[in-house]
Amino acid sequence: MEYAYNFKGLDRRIWILSITRFVRAFGRGSTFVFLPLVFISVYDLSFIVTGLLLGFATVLMSVTQYFSGRWTDRIGRRKILVYSQIPGIAAYITLYYSVAFPHFLVLAIAAWYSTILINSVQYPAVQAAVADVTVPKDRLSGFAMLRVMANLGIALGPLTGAYLAGIGLQYIFLIAAFATAAEVIMLFFLMRETYFPLISNRATGRELAKSYRSDRFFLIFIVVGILLAFFTRQRGSSLTVYAIVLQGLPFLDLGYVWALNGFLVVALQIPVLRIMTRFGNPMLWRGVGVLFYAASFFVLAMEPTLEILLISMVVSTVGEDFLSPTTQAIVTTIAPENLRGSYIGVYNLFTSTGSFSGAIIGLWLLYILRSVTSSYWVYIGVGSIAVAAAYIMMTRIFTKRFSAIKEREIPIVS
Repeated sequence: MEYAYNFKGLDRRIWILSITRFVRAFGRGSTFVFLPLVFISVYDLSFIVTGLLLGFATVLMSVTQYFSGRWTDRIGRRKILVYSQIPGIAAYITLYYSVAFPHFLVLAIAAWYSTILINSVQYPAVQAAVADVTVPKDRLSGFAMLRVMANLGIALGPLTGAYLAGIGLQYIFLIAAFATAAEVIMLFFLMRETYFPLISNRATGRELAKSYRSDRFFLIFIVVGILLAFFTRQRGSSLTVYAIVLQGLPFLDLGYVWALNGFLVVALQIPVLRIMTRFGNPMLWRGVGVLFYAASFFVLAMEPTLEILLISMVVSTVGEDFLSPTTQAIVTTIAPENLRGSYIGVYNLFTSTGSFSGAIIGLWLLYILRSVTSSYWVYIGVGSIAVAAAYIMMTRIFTKRFSAIKEREIPIVS
């Protein structure tokens, strides 16, 4: 057994981070789901321009995470967790006004990009903090708990957002502003530091580059991750545009679909974690997860109805439960202790090229195949199968790598 099933022994700071993940996801989840509709329906932008905006946002996010990962390894986690989010309150209020009074497209784009930057700064610190307070065998459980709480917010957030969208899309961003304020207050008063970097232990940019460039396994993991990001991206903006713009489904239907996703993660993540920790290998389970994603894309090739969207989301959510917790667990396990945040940033930086191209090419291809959308989803499904095969073939390599890592890490006790 390479990872253990352990929730009772988790550090209390993981529970604090998990609760704030719920608040964050509840408030901000709807903004990601419905934002393409703001550009297409409110500002009358084309599919291609919308795809470009989403793609560049992915690049901004990944570059920010790269530098944020290095910062959190140099100054610790808590300062970034707390103070980086304060400007987000103003950014979401600005988005509220730019949607309520849609006269300034540049302001809307600038405010949205600001939220992307602010969200991205915090991400490596959260992931590294979980790794700080867990030994390698408990790390999968720590990340799974974080994900369960985040998806409980994702379940409730988009459903609330879909209801608000029927009144006015701008109210989605107002809720995000209030949730961000609540998150900042909770982290400030409850969260204690998890990592105290020593000046002598700080790695330079050259040392970071030398470390990951000499890590053949990590490089292969990144390459496959780029392909994964391309295909899984289609469940985001492409699915939203497909359902609302091309098929004319109501906002509330999309809210039901994403609420189902969140509730299923909460219901299934723990049973799936039990399976993953009893036998097999995290890399193997990543492959299995991507196969479920592929199956969900094939389901979308059927006649587009709410029932088909719900079935597709059920299948893809099972795959998500196998796939998502393993990413951070694998990266933070193979990374040197003083480079955990940096490795997360590096991984996200490179795999963002897949998300970037997935947003642009995905919406472009969806537009080209708008009269035969079934072909679009078949292509995405076939590509996902190839990614799944790559992960399965990497299973043995990861087993050897994990076996060489001794549990010499001592987490900082709260």
